[in-house]
Amino acid sequence: MGRFLEYPADFYAAKTKGFDLHVNPVVHLRVGQDSRSSATLYENNRGLELRARIDDRIAIYTMLSENQTQFPAYVNDVRDSVGSIPQEGFWKLFGGSGSDMFRAEGYVDVGVTAHVSVQMGYGRHFIGDGQRSLMLSDFGNRYPYIKIETEVWRIKYTNLFAQLVGEADYFPGGTLGSTEFPQKFMTMHHLDINVTDNLNIGLFESVIFGEPDSLGGGVKFQYLNPIIFYRALEQQDGSPDNVLIGMDFNWHLWNRVTLYGQLVIDEMVIKEVFNNQGWWGNKQGVQLGAKYFDAFGVSNLMLQGEFNGVRPYMYAHEDGFTNYSNYNLPLAHPLGANFKEVIGKVDFQPLDKWRFQAVGVFAKFGDDLNGRNYGRDILRSYNDRDLNNNGLADDDYGNDFLQGEQGSLVMANFRATYQWKPNVFVDGDFILRKETGQSASQSTIFGLSFRWNFPERFYLF
Repeated sequence: MGRFLEYPADFYAAKTKGFDLHVNPVVHLRVGQDSRSSATLYENNRGLELRARIDDRIAIYTMLSENQTQFPAYVNDVRDSVGSIPQEGFWKLFGGSGSDMFRAEGYVDVGVTAHVSVQMGYGRHFIGDGQRSLMLSDFGNRYPYIKIETEVWRIKYTNLFAQLVGEADYFPGGTLGSTEFPQKFMTMHHLDINVTDNLNIGLFESVIFGEPDSLGGGVKFQYLNPIIFYRALEQQDGSPDNVLIGMDFNWHLWNRVTLYGQLVIDEMVIKEVFNNQGWWGNKQGVQLGAKYFDAFGVSNLMLQGEFNGVRPYMYAHEDGFTNYSNYNLPLAHPLGANFKEVIGKVDFQPLDKWRFQAVGVFAKFGDDLNGRNYGRDILRSYNDRDLNNNGLADDDYGNDFLQGEQGSLVMANFRATYQWKPNVFVDGDFILRKETGQSASQSTIFGLSFRWNFPERFYLF
């Protein structure tokens, strides 16, 4: 029999033999102020979350919410430039400059055997241990997917098959919703190997493929093979698609320190890497970071430092149906490509109910200049590069980090959180943000929010 408020963390719960159900409201209310805007910032998110298990083999999750939001100006800058809201999808204008969205996500996970599970859902994924991921991040919109996880011995193998949006049409008042958006597809596999008890190494590969008229079709059966190298198949097909390969690691030391990193390769020719001529096809990204737990002997104090660097034209391809994006937003790093970035974080929980976080971001990047593609915007075709301004995409050499019009981003986000009751939080935020370059701006942002079963979010870009 089900009961309301029987468990501290659940609004409603029911449990019988072979069945376990938990239902909770989802609420997020926020007010704030941005020095760049006269409008009051707000978020009004209301919804419902459901979790269930059947026969200890089937797990079900779904979350639905209705949302009206007045974002800070820098978030609206992204929305208005590409037509998509970070971490969201379809939207329409609300109250002058606000956004109205309906959010939905969920999955069904089936334990096929003791070692294999299959999950079908609509959501996002994140690979790695850092603040950022150069492989697959949760910066953009959700997508329908099938995920297969296999865990045997020291190995965990993940397959992901996803349907993405190639180009989302929009207008100044929101996303157009009168026609089906052209689709593209992603298949990905990630192999985790516990080399030792404290060292894990991962191997990653993904492929993006689609056609401009791909309205739900265009699936290539060769990429459905869960254990083959996509790059070999893509070459056999004439190399029309966008393949990424990479590796990542995390190394736990002294029970207090974790070193982690990622290396992602979009394209690389060894001879061109070492001849130091700046070949445009040297498209790689690297991440190195460290976390220090109970730092300096202080309980619940975590320090983190991270470096990310991505060369020009990384993630880009010939068009929107093969570049590494979904719904006009990057599938990896929010800054796209052609940048270097350093992130620092302090996370301290001195008491059970209090938590303090501070995150600092410093990045330099190279923007397009005078209409020329210098490699930061992953939505532009890499065939559009023209450094010599001769009307030809023939600038094979002379490319380097931060080429184009240089800009920078300095951002500090301070947050204090009080846990009032289980899954009920009150957050206070203070943000300083300054960007130079083509999108020069400066902001001071304050905010106070109430969260009930709503995930914590940062807009660090």
